[in-house]
Amino acid sequence: MKYLLTQIALLLFVCLAPLSVCHADTFKGKVVNAETGEPLVGANINSEINPQPGWSVQNSTETDSTGCFYLNSGWEGRIMFKFSMIGYKSTRKVDYSYGEEVKDTTDLGTIRLQPTALMLQEVEVKGHIPRITMSGDTIVFNPDAFKLKEGARLDELIKKLPGVQNRDGKLYWNDKPIRLMMNGKDLFGGDQIVGELPAEVANKIKLYDRKSELARHTGSDEGEEDQVLDIQVKPGFLDKWYGEVEAQYQTKKRYMFDVRASKLSDHDPQMIYAQANNANRYIDRTMRQTMNRNIDGDGKSQYGSYNYQHNWKTKGAENFDNNRIDFSANLGHSDGWNTFNQSTETFFPDKDRTFALSRRHRNKHNVTPQIQANLFAYTDSLNTITVKAHATYAKNRTTNQTDAASYGYEPDKFKYHTLDAALAAKPGDALYNQLITRSRNYQTDDEQTRQLVVDYAWVHYLGKKGSFSLSGRTNLNGNNSDTYINRNLEYLREGSSEKQWQYYDYTKHNVSTSLKAGVDYWFGKKVYVNIADNLMYTRTRVG
Repeated sequence: MKYLLTQIALLLFVCLAPLSVCHADTFKGKVVNAETGEPLVGANINSEINPQPGWSVQNSTETDSTGCFYLNSGWEGRIMFKFSMIGYKSTRKVDYSYGEEVKDTTDLGTIRLQPTALMLQEVEVKGHIPRITMSGDTIVFNPDAFKLKEGARLDELIKKLPGVQNRDGKLYWNDKPIRLMMNGKDLFGGDQIVGELPAEVANKIKLYDRKSELARHTGSDEGEEDQVLDIQVKPGFLDKWYGEVEAQYQTKKRYMFDVRASKLSDHDPQMIYAQANNANRYIDRTMRQTMNRNIDGDGKSQYGSYNYQHNWKTKGAENFDNNRIDFSANLGHSDGWNTFNQSTETFFPDKDRTFALSRRHRNKHNVTPQIQANLFAYTDSLNTITVKAHATYAKNRTTNQTDAASYGYEPDKFKYHTLDAALAAKPGDALYNQLITRSRNYQTDDEQTRQLVVDYAWVHYLGKKGSFSLSGRTNLNGNNSDTYINRNLEYLREGSSEKQWQYYDYTKHNVSTSLKAGVDYWFGKKVYVNIADNLMYTRTRVG
Protein backbone atom coordinates (compact mmCIF):
# COMPACT_ATOMS: atom_id res chain seq x y z
CA MET A 1 0.00 0.00 0.00
CA LYS A 2 1.36 3.40 -1.01
CA TYR A 3 -0.04 6.74 -0.02
CA LEU A 4 0.98 10.35 0.22
CA LEU A 5 0.16 12.42 3.25
CA THR A 6 0.67 16.18 3.11
CA GLN A 7 0.33 18.32 6.21
CA ILE A 8 0.82 22.06 6.48
CA ALA A 9 0.66 23.64 9.94
CA LEU A 10 0.75 27.36 10.70
CA LEU A 11 1.40 28.13 14.35
CA LEU A 12 1.06 31.63 15.86
CA PHE A 13 3.60 31.60 18.68
CA VAL A 14 1.91 33.75 21.33
CA CYS A 15 1.87 31.52 24.40
CA LEU A 16 2.33 27.88 25.33
CA ALA A 17 0.15 25.89 27.71
CA PRO A 18 1.65 22.81 29.37
CA LEU A 19 -0.06 19.51 28.73
CA SER A 20 -0.54 16.93 31.46
CA VAL A 21 -1.00 13.22 30.95
CA CYS A 22 -3.22 11.28 33.34
CA HIS A 23 -2.00 7.81 34.24
CA ALA A 24 -4.26 4.88 34.95
CA ASP A 25 -5.34 4.86 38.59
CA THR A 26 -2.63 6.81 40.44
CA PHE A 27 -2.20 6.68 44.23
CA LYS A 28 -0.51 9.53 46.06
CA GLY A 29 0.20 10.50 49.63
CA LYS A 30 2.72 11.90 52.08
CA VAL A 31 4.82 10.10 54.70
CA VAL A 32 5.81 11.99 57.85
CA ASN A 33 7.39 11.44 61.25
CA ALA A 34 4.50 10.71 63.61
CA GLU A 35 6.21 12.56 66.49
CA THR A 36 7.40 15.74 64.76
CA GLY A 37 5.29 15.86 61.60
CA GLU A 38 8.43 16.33 59.49
CA PRO A 39 8.39 14.79 55.97
CA LEU A 40 10.34 11.55 55.64
CA VAL A 41 12.60 11.59 52.59
CA GLY A 42 13.35 8.24 50.95
CA ALA A 43 10.66 6.23 52.75
CA ASN A 44 9.74 3.01 50.92
CA ILE A 45 6.26 2.37 49.55
CA ASN A 46 5.54 -1.16 48.34
CA SER A 47 2.23 -2.20 46.79
CA GLU A 48 0.83 -5.65 46.05
CA ILE A 49 -2.32 -6.41 44.09
CA ASN A 50 -3.96 -9.76 43.25
CA PRO A 51 -5.72 -9.38 39.88
CA GLN A 52 -6.43 -13.12 39.78
CA PRO A 53 -6.21 -15.93 42.34
CA GLY A 54 -2.75 -17.45 42.53
CA TRP A 55 -0.60 -14.56 41.36
CA SER A 56 0.23 -11.01 42.35
CA VAL A 57 1.70 -7.83 40.87
CA GLN A 58 4.11 -5.79 42.98
CA ASN A 59 5.32 -2.22 42.59
CA SER A 60 7.43 0.16 44.66
CA THR A 61 8.57 3.76 44.91
CA GLU A 62 10.12 6.19 47.39
CA THR A 63 9.07 9.51 48.85
CA ASP A 64 10.66 12.64 47.39
CA SER A 65 12.29 15.60 49.14
CA THR A 66 8.88 16.75 50.41
CA GLY A 67 7.84 13.33 51.73
CA CYS A 68 5.34 12.86 48.89
CA PHE A 69 4.96 9.88 46.56
CA TYR A 70 3.07 8.83 43.43
CA LEU A 71 2.48 5.21 42.42
CA ASN A 72 0.54 3.93 39.39
CA SER A 73 -1.51 0.74 39.09
CA GLY A 74 -2.67 -0.76 35.80
CA TRP A 75 -4.51 -3.70 37.38
CA GLU A 76 -7.88 -3.98 39.06
CA GLY A 77 -8.31 -5.52 42.49
CA ARG A 78 -7.64 -5.11 46.21
CA ILE A 79 -4.30 -3.34 46.66
CA MET A 80 -2.22 -3.33 49.84
CA PHE A 81 0.42 -0.70 50.59
CA LYS A 82 3.33 -1.14 53.00
CA PHE A 83 5.15 1.97 54.26
CA SER A 84 8.58 1.51 55.82
CA MET A 85 11.85 3.28 56.59
CA ILE A 86 14.94 2.46 58.60
CA GLY A 87 14.45 3.68 62.17
CA TYR A 88 10.64 3.69 61.94
CA LYS A 89 7.87 1.15 62.53
CA SER A 90 6.25 -0.11 59.33
CA THR A 91 2.54 0.35 58.66
CA ARG A 92 0.06 -0.92 56.06
CA LYS A 93 -2.96 0.43 54.26
CA VAL A 94 -5.50 -1.29 52.01
CA ASP A 95 -7.42 0.29 49.12
CA TYR A 96 -8.92 -0.72 45.77
CA SER A 97 -7.42 -0.22 42.32
CA TYR A 98 -9.73 0.11 39.33
CA GLY A 99 -7.03 -0.58 36.73
CA GLU A 100 -6.55 0.87 33.27
CA GLU A 101 -10.23 1.60 32.70
CA VAL A 102 -10.33 4.28 35.39
CA LYS A 103 -7.94 7.21 35.07
CA ASP A 104 -8.19 8.68 38.53
CA THR A 105 -5.98 9.77 41.43
CA THR A 106 -6.60 8.40 44.91
CA ASP A 107 -5.18 10.39 47.83
CA LEU A 108 -4.07 8.05 50.60
CA GLY A 109 -3.58 11.06 52.84
CA THR A 110 -0.80 11.49 55.39
CA ILE A 111 0.94 8.32 56.52
CA ARG A 112 2.51 8.69 59.97
CA LEU A 113 5.42 6.40 60.86
CA GLN A 114 6.33 5.99 64.52
CA PRO A 115 10.09 6.36 65.18
CA THR A 116 11.95 3.60 67.00
CA ALA A 117 14.91 3.82 69.33
CA LEU A 118 17.17 3.13 66.34
CA MET A 119 15.87 6.10 64.31
CA LEU A 120 18.56 7.62 62.10
CA GLN A 121 18.67 11.29 61.20
CA GLU A 122 18.69 11.16 57.39
CA VAL A 123 19.31 14.83 56.57
CA GLU A 124 21.21 17.48 58.48
CA VAL A 125 21.98 20.94 57.11
CA LYS A 126 25.28 22.53 57.97
CA GLY A 127 24.43 26.03 59.09
CA HIS A 128 27.44 27.75 57.49
CA ILE A 129 26.83 26.26 54.00
CA PRO A 130 23.73 27.36 52.03
CA ARG A 131 21.74 24.63 50.34
CA ILE A 132 20.72 26.76 47.35
CA THR A 133 22.30 29.69 45.55
CA MET A 134 21.27 31.47 42.33
CA SER A 135 23.50 32.15 39.35
CA GLY A 136 21.41 34.11 36.87
CA ASP A 137 18.49 31.85 35.92
CA THR A 138 20.29 28.76 37.24
CA ILE A 139 19.55 27.18 40.63
CA VAL A 140 22.74 25.75 42.17
CA PHE A 141 22.50 23.06 44.86
CA ASN A 142 25.45 22.58 47.19
CA PRO A 143 25.87 18.82 47.97
CA ASP A 144 28.04 19.60 51.02
CA ALA A 145 25.01 21.20 52.68
CA PHE A 146 23.38 17.77 53.05
CA LYS A 147 24.69 15.17 55.46
CA LEU A 148 24.11 11.67 54.09
CA LYS A 149 24.77 8.21 55.43
CA GLU A 150 28.25 6.87 54.80
CA GLY A 151 28.40 5.21 51.39
CA ALA A 152 25.27 7.01 50.12
CA ARG A 153 24.63 6.95 46.39
CA LEU A 154 24.11 9.90 44.09
CA ASP A 155 20.40 9.14 43.65
CA GLU A 156 19.90 9.51 47.43
CA LEU A 157 21.37 13.00 47.26
CA ILE A 158 19.26 13.97 44.23
CA LYS A 159 16.02 12.83 45.90
CA LYS A 160 16.77 15.12 48.85
CA LEU A 161 17.09 18.24 46.71
CA PRO A 162 14.20 20.62 47.56
CA GLY A 163 11.43 20.35 44.96
CA VAL A 164 12.69 17.15 43.33
CA GLN A 165 10.10 14.37 43.14
CA ASN A 166 10.45 10.68 42.27
CA ARG A 167 7.48 9.17 40.39
CA ASP A 168 7.79 5.54 39.35
CA GLY A 169 11.56 5.85 39.04
CA LYS A 170 11.43 9.13 37.04
CA LEU A 171 12.63 12.45 38.43
CA TYR A 172 10.49 15.60 38.30
CA TRP A 173 10.92 19.19 39.47
CA ASN A 174 7.83 21.39 39.71
CA ASP A 175 5.87 18.62 37.93
CA LYS A 176 8.18 18.72 34.88
CA PRO A 177 10.43 15.76 33.93
CA ILE A 178 14.15 16.23 34.49
CA ARG A 179 16.83 15.64 31.86
CA LEU A 180 19.98 14.41 33.61
CA MET A 181 23.31 15.79 32.40
CA MET A 182 26.91 15.61 33.61
CA ASN A 183 29.31 18.48 32.98
CA GLY A 184 26.96 19.83 30.32
CA LYS A 185 26.59 16.49 28.48
CA ASP A 186 23.74 13.96 28.61
CA LEU A 187 24.46 11.51 31.41
CA PHE A 188 25.22 8.13 29.84
CA GLY A 189 22.89 5.65 31.55
CA GLY A 190 20.57 8.39 32.83
CA ASP A 191 18.43 7.51 35.86
CA GLN A 192 20.01 4.05 36.11
CA ILE A 193 23.61 5.08 36.70
CA VAL A 194 22.93 7.57 39.52
CA GLY A 195 22.10 4.63 41.78
CA GLU A 196 25.63 3.25 41.31
CA LEU A 197 27.73 6.40 41.68
CA PRO A 198 28.80 7.59 45.13
CA ALA A 199 27.20 10.87 46.21
CA GLU A 200 30.62 12.40 46.78
CA VAL A 201 31.28 12.64 43.01
CA ALA A 202 29.04 15.74 42.86
CA ASN A 203 30.77 19.09 43.29
CA LYS A 204 27.73 21.20 42.38
CA ILE A 205 24.29 20.36 40.97
CA LYS A 206 22.73 22.90 38.63
CA LEU A 207 19.06 23.16 37.67
CA TYR A 208 18.19 25.20 34.59
CA ASP A 209 16.13 25.30 31.41
CA ARG A 210 18.10 24.21 28.34
CA LYS A 211 16.80 25.61 25.07
CA SER A 212 16.36 23.38 22.02
CA GLU A 213 18.95 23.26 19.24
CA LEU A 214 16.66 25.40 17.07
CA ALA A 215 16.23 28.06 19.77
CA ARG A 216 19.97 28.27 20.38
CA HIS A 217 20.55 28.87 16.66
CA THR A 218 17.75 31.40 16.14
CA GLY A 219 17.67 33.10 19.53
CA SER A 220 13.86 32.69 19.56
CA ASP A 221 12.22 30.28 21.97
CA GLU A 222 9.61 27.95 20.43
CA GLY A 223 8.84 26.34 23.82
CA GLU A 224 10.73 23.07 23.42
CA GLU A 225 13.24 23.61 26.22
CA ASP A 226 14.23 20.82 28.64
CA GLN A 227 14.51 21.13 32.41
CA VAL A 228 18.06 19.98 33.14
CA LEU A 229 19.70 18.71 36.32
CA ASP A 230 23.40 19.09 35.52
CA ILE A 231 25.82 17.26 37.85
CA GLN A 232 29.23 18.92 38.06
CA VAL A 233 31.72 16.16 38.86
CA LYS A 234 34.65 16.75 41.21
CA PRO A 235 38.16 16.47 39.75
CA GLY A 236 39.61 13.00 40.24
CA PHE A 237 36.30 11.14 39.91
CA LEU A 238 36.26 10.99 36.10
CA ASP A 239 37.64 8.15 33.96
CA LYS A 240 37.12 5.63 36.75
CA TRP A 241 34.94 2.52 37.09
CA TYR A 242 32.11 2.30 39.64
CA GLY A 243 29.78 -0.60 40.30
CA GLU A 244 28.29 -3.29 42.51
CA VAL A 245 28.25 -7.07 42.77
CA GLU A 246 25.24 -8.62 44.49
CA ALA A 247 24.64 -12.31 45.20
CA GLN A 248 21.81 -14.07 47.04
CA TYR A 249 21.56 -17.78 47.73
CA GLN A 250 18.73 -19.55 49.53
CA THR A 251 18.53 -23.05 48.06
CA LYS A 252 19.55 -24.72 44.80
CA LYS A 253 16.22 -23.56 43.45
CA ARG A 254 16.55 -19.96 44.61
CA TYR A 255 19.58 -17.81 43.79
CA MET A 256 20.31 -14.39 42.28
CA PHE A 257 23.55 -12.90 40.95
CA ASP A 258 23.88 -9.35 39.67
CA VAL A 259 26.86 -7.29 38.38
CA ARG A 260 26.67 -3.58 37.49
CA ALA A 261 29.67 -1.52 36.43
CA SER A 262 29.95 1.94 34.85
CA LYS A 263 32.88 4.03 33.69
CA LEU A 264 32.28 7.73 34.39
CA SER A 265 33.84 9.79 31.62
CA ASP A 266 33.28 12.98 29.65
CA HIS A 267 34.54 11.35 26.45
CA ASP A 268 34.13 7.54 26.59
CA PRO A 269 31.57 6.38 29.20
CA GLN A 270 30.77 2.66 29.37
CA MET A 271 28.26 0.37 31.10
CA ILE A 272 28.37 -3.37 31.78
CA TYR A 273 25.54 -5.41 33.26
CA ALA A 274 25.09 -9.13 33.86
CA GLN A 275 22.63 -11.17 35.92
CA ALA A 276 21.54 -14.75 36.51
CA ASN A 277 18.71 -15.97 38.72
CA ASN A 278 16.12 -18.71 39.14
CA ALA A 279 13.77 -16.53 41.19
CA ASN A 280 11.33 -16.05 38.29
CA ARG A 281 12.70 -12.64 37.29
CA TYR A 282 13.70 -11.44 33.81
CA ILE A 283 15.87 -8.33 34.06
CA ASP A 284 17.44 -6.45 31.18
CA ARG A 285 19.35 -3.19 31.28
CA THR A 286 20.69 -1.00 28.49
CA MET A 287 22.01 2.56 28.27
CA ARG A 288 18.50 4.02 27.96
CA GLN A 289 16.07 1.68 29.71
CA THR A 290 15.64 -1.16 32.14
CA MET A 291 12.97 -3.84 32.60
CA ASN A 292 12.19 -6.17 35.48
CA ARG A 293 9.27 -8.59 35.15
CA ASN A 294 8.00 -12.06 36.03
CA ILE A 295 8.87 -14.86 33.60
CA ASP A 296 5.93 -17.16 34.35
CA GLY A 297 4.61 -18.99 37.40
CA ASP A 298 8.27 -19.83 38.04
CA GLY A 299 11.42 -19.54 35.98
CA LYS A 300 15.08 -18.69 35.55
CA SER A 301 17.02 -16.29 33.34
CA GLN A 302 20.44 -15.04 32.32
CA TYR A 303 21.20 -11.68 30.76
CA GLY A 304 24.22 -9.58 29.80
CA SER A 305 24.77 -6.22 28.09
CA TYR A 306 27.65 -3.92 27.09
CA ASN A 307 27.14 -0.22 26.32
CA TYR A 308 29.66 2.34 25.01
CA GLN A 309 29.56 6.01 23.99
CA HIS A 310 32.08 8.43 22.49
CA ASN A 311 31.62 12.21 22.78
CA TRP A 312 33.40 14.95 20.84
CA LYS A 313 32.94 18.52 19.56
CA THR A 314 32.96 19.94 16.02
CA LYS A 315 34.97 23.10 15.48
CA GLY A 316 32.60 26.06 15.24
CA ALA A 317 29.75 24.23 17.05
CA GLU A 318 31.10 24.34 20.61
CA ASN A 319 28.01 26.20 21.89
CA PHE A 320 25.60 23.46 20.80
CA ASP A 321 24.99 19.83 21.78
CA ASN A 322 28.07 17.61 21.79
CA ASN A 323 28.56 15.00 19.08
CA ARG A 324 28.08 11.44 20.23
CA ILE A 325 28.05 7.90 18.92
CA ASP A 326 26.97 5.01 21.10
CA PHE A 327 26.63 1.26 20.80
CA SER A 328 24.76 -1.34 22.85
CA ALA A 329 24.71 -5.14 22.56
CA ASN A 330 22.78 -7.49 24.84
CA LEU A 331 21.66 -11.10 25.04
CA GLY A 332 18.87 -12.48 27.21
CA HIS A 333 17.69 -16.03 27.87
CA SER A 334 14.84 -17.28 30.02
CA ASP A 335 13.00 -20.51 30.84
CA GLY A 336 9.60 -20.39 32.52
CA TRP A 337 7.06 -22.95 33.65
CA ASN A 338 3.65 -23.05 35.26
CA THR A 339 0.98 -25.63 36.14
CA PHE A 340 -2.79 -25.01 36.23
CA ASN A 341 -5.14 -27.46 37.98
CA GLN A 342 -8.93 -27.46 37.80
CA SER A 343 -11.70 -29.64 39.19
CA THR A 344 -15.38 -29.40 38.19
CA GLU A 345 -18.41 -31.13 39.65
CA THR A 346 -21.57 -31.22 37.52
CA PHE A 347 -25.01 -32.26 38.69
CA PHE A 348 -28.56 -31.73 37.43
CA PRO A 349 -31.88 -33.22 38.58
CA ASP A 350 -32.44 -36.73 37.18
CA LYS A 351 -28.98 -36.71 35.57
CA ASP A 352 -25.79 -38.60 36.38
CA ARG A 353 -23.39 -36.66 38.49
CA THR A 354 -19.89 -36.23 37.06
CA PHE A 355 -16.56 -35.08 38.41
CA ALA A 356 -13.88 -33.76 36.05
CA LEU A 357 -10.17 -33.07 36.65
CA SER A 358 -7.73 -31.28 34.36
CA ARG A 359 -4.10 -30.17 34.53
CA ARG A 360 -2.17 -28.00 32.11
CA HIS A 361 1.59 -27.71 32.35
CA ARG A 362 3.34 -25.00 30.36
CA ASN A 363 7.04 -24.51 29.53
CA LYS A 364 8.44 -21.40 27.85
CA HIS A 365 11.92 -20.95 26.36
CA ASN A 366 13.08 -17.55 25.05
CA VAL A 367 16.32 -16.21 23.55
CA THR A 368 16.53 -12.50 22.66
CA PRO A 369 19.69 -10.79 21.32
CA GLN A 370 19.59 -7.06 20.46
CA ILE A 371 21.95 -4.46 19.00
CA GLN A 372 21.54 -0.67 19.06
CA ALA A 373 23.64 2.13 17.58
CA ASN A 374 23.04 5.89 17.60
CA LEU A 375 24.85 8.84 16.05
CA PHE A 376 24.34 12.59 16.46
CA ALA A 377 26.93 14.97 15.01
CA TYR A 378 27.49 18.48 13.69
CA THR A 379 29.29 18.26 10.34
CA ASP A 380 29.86 22.02 10.65
CA SER A 381 28.24 24.85 12.63
CA LEU A 382 24.99 24.76 10.56
CA ASN A 383 24.37 21.08 9.75
CA THR A 384 23.59 18.03 11.90
CA ILE A 385 23.05 14.37 11.08
CA THR A 386 21.24 11.82 13.23
CA VAL A 387 21.13 8.05 12.72
CA LYS A 388 19.49 5.52 15.07
CA ALA A 389 19.51 1.79 14.35
CA HIS A 390 17.93 -0.98 16.45
CA ALA A 391 18.07 -4.65 15.46
CA THR A 392 16.26 -7.37 17.45
CA TYR A 393 15.79 -11.09 17.12
CA ALA A 394 13.68 -13.34 19.34
CA LYS A 395 13.24 -17.10 19.35
CA ASN A 396 10.45 -18.48 21.52
CA ARG A 397 9.18 -22.00 22.16
CA THR A 398 6.08 -22.70 24.24
CA THR A 399 5.03 -26.25 25.11
CA ASN A 400 1.66 -27.10 26.68
CA GLN A 401 0.60 -30.51 27.98
CA THR A 402 -3.04 -30.81 29.04
CA ASP A 403 -4.35 -33.95 30.78
CA ALA A 404 -8.01 -34.42 31.70
CA ALA A 405 -10.42 -37.09 32.92
CA SER A 406 -14.08 -37.25 33.98
CA TYR A 407 -16.00 -39.95 35.83
CA GLY A 408 -19.49 -40.54 37.19
CA TYR A 409 -20.42 -41.27 40.78
CA GLU A 410 -23.33 -41.86 43.12
CA PRO A 411 -23.91 -39.07 45.67
CA ASP A 412 -23.65 -41.32 48.72
CA LYS A 413 -20.60 -43.21 47.39
CA PHE A 414 -18.38 -40.35 46.14
CA LYS A 415 -14.67 -40.86 46.55
CA TYR A 416 -12.09 -38.39 45.30
CA HIS A 417 -9.46 -39.70 42.90
CA THR A 418 -6.39 -37.89 41.66
CA LEU A 419 -5.93 -37.14 37.98
CA ASP A 420 -2.86 -39.38 37.83
CA ALA A 421 -4.92 -42.27 39.24
CA ALA A 422 -7.63 -41.69 36.62
CA LEU A 423 -5.09 -41.62 33.78
CA ALA A 424 -3.40 -44.79 35.05
CA ALA A 425 -6.63 -46.81 35.58
CA LYS A 426 -6.86 -50.02 33.54
CA PRO A 427 -9.76 -52.29 32.57
CA GLY A 428 -10.90 -54.21 35.64
CA ASP A 429 -10.04 -51.43 38.07
CA ALA A 430 -12.98 -50.01 40.05
CA LEU A 431 -12.14 -46.47 38.95
CA TYR A 432 -11.89 -47.49 35.29
CA ASN A 433 -15.53 -48.55 35.31
CA GLN A 434 -16.55 -45.07 36.51
CA LEU A 435 -14.55 -43.15 33.90
CA ILE A 436 -16.41 -41.33 31.11
CA THR A 437 -13.59 -39.64 29.19
CA ARG A 438 -9.82 -39.26 29.30
CA SER A 439 -7.57 -37.07 27.18
CA ARG A 440 -3.92 -36.13 26.69
CA ASN A 441 -3.12 -33.13 24.53
CA TYR A 442 0.29 -31.80 23.50
CA GLN A 443 0.95 -28.52 21.70
CA THR A 444 4.26 -26.89 20.75
CA ASP A 445 4.52 -23.37 19.33
CA ASP A 446 7.82 -22.22 17.79
CA GLU A 447 8.10 -18.56 16.83
CA GLN A 448 10.89 -16.38 15.48
CA THR A 449 10.64 -12.60 15.12
CA ARG A 450 13.10 -10.21 13.47
CA GLN A 451 13.11 -6.43 13.27
CA LEU A 452 15.43 -3.70 12.05
CA VAL A 453 14.43 -0.06 12.56
CA VAL A 454 16.57 2.78 11.23
CA ASP A 455 15.80 6.48 11.83
CA TYR A 456 17.82 9.13 10.00
CA ALA A 457 17.71 12.91 9.78
CA TRP A 458 19.60 15.87 8.35
CA VAL A 459 18.99 19.40 9.67
CA HIS A 460 20.31 22.61 8.12
CA TYR A 461 19.99 25.77 10.22
CA LEU A 462 19.07 28.97 8.39
CA GLY A 463 20.90 31.37 10.68
CA LYS A 464 18.51 33.33 12.90
CA LYS A 465 15.46 32.47 10.77
CA GLY A 466 14.93 28.73 11.39
CA SER A 467 15.85 25.37 9.88
CA PHE A 468 15.20 22.96 7.03
CA SER A 469 15.13 19.22 7.73
CA LEU A 470 14.91 15.89 5.92
CA SER A 471 14.16 12.79 7.99
CA GLY A 472 12.90 9.26 7.58
CA ARG A 473 12.39 5.84 9.07
CA THR A 474 12.79 2.38 7.57
CA ASN A 475 11.27 -0.61 9.35
CA LEU A 476 11.96 -4.18 8.26
CA ASN A 477 10.24 -6.84 10.34
CA GLY A 478 8.92 -10.34 10.05
CA ASN A 479 7.97 -13.40 11.98
CA ASN A 480 7.27 -17.05 11.33
CA SER A 481 5.59 -19.56 13.61
CA ASP A 482 5.03 -23.33 13.56
CA THR A 483 2.43 -25.12 15.68
CA TYR A 484 2.34 -28.87 16.35
CA ILE A 485 -0.70 -30.45 18.04
CA ASN A 486 -1.20 -34.04 19.17
CA ARG A 487 -4.54 -35.02 20.76
CA ASN A 488 -5.43 -38.38 22.29
CA LEU A 489 -9.07 -38.82 23.38
CA GLU A 490 -10.82 -41.80 24.97
CA TYR A 491 -14.61 -42.26 25.26
CA LEU A 492 -14.60 -45.16 27.70
CA ARG A 493 -18.38 -45.76 27.97
CA GLU A 494 -18.64 -45.94 24.18
CA GLY A 495 -15.46 -48.04 24.03
CA SER A 496 -13.89 -45.76 21.38
CA SER A 497 -10.88 -43.49 21.06
CA GLU A 498 -9.37 -41.13 18.54
CA LYS A 499 -6.08 -39.45 17.78
CA GLN A 500 -5.49 -36.17 16.00
CA TRP A 501 -2.28 -34.75 14.54
CA GLN A 502 -2.28 -31.16 13.38
CA TYR A 503 0.37 -28.82 12.01
CA TYR A 504 0.18 -25.32 10.65
CA ASP A 505 2.61 -22.49 10.03
CA TYR A 506 2.40 -18.74 9.55
CA THR A 507 4.84 -16.30 7.98
CA LYS A 508 4.68 -12.52 7.75
CA HIS A 509 7.11 -9.99 6.29
CA ASN A 510 6.66 -6.25 6.40
CA VAL A 511 8.62 -3.35 4.91
CA SER A 512 7.76 0.29 5.57
CA THR A 513 9.57 3.53 4.79
CA SER A 514 8.55 7.07 5.64
CA LEU A 515 10.18 10.31 4.52
CA LYS A 516 9.54 13.80 5.82
CA ALA A 517 10.63 17.28 4.76
CA GLY A 518 10.08 20.17 7.15
CA VAL A 519 10.71 23.88 7.50
CA ASP A 520 10.71 25.80 10.80
CA TYR A 521 10.73 29.53 10.20
CA TRP A 522 10.37 32.69 12.29
CA PHE A 523 8.70 35.81 10.84
CA GLY A 524 9.90 38.41 13.31
CA LYS A 525 9.67 37.60 17.02
CA LYS A 526 6.05 36.47 17.36
CA VAL A 527 5.09 34.42 14.31
CA TYR A 528 6.48 30.92 14.00
CA VAL A 529 5.71 28.68 10.99
CA ASN A 530 6.16 24.92 10.70
CA ILE A 531 5.55 23.28 7.32
CA ALA A 532 5.89 19.51 6.90
CA ASP A 533 5.38 17.05 4.05
CA ASN A 534 5.27 13.28 4.61
CA LEU A 535 5.57 10.29 2.32
CA MET A 536 5.07 6.67 3.39
CA TYR A 537 5.43 3.31 1.66
CA THR A 538 4.34 -0.01 3.21
CA ARG A 539 4.40 -3.55 1.90
CA THR A 540 3.23 -6.67 3.76
CA ARG A 541 3.47 -10.29 2.65
CA VAL A 542 1.68 -13.07 4.54
CA GLY A 543 2.18 -16.74 3.85
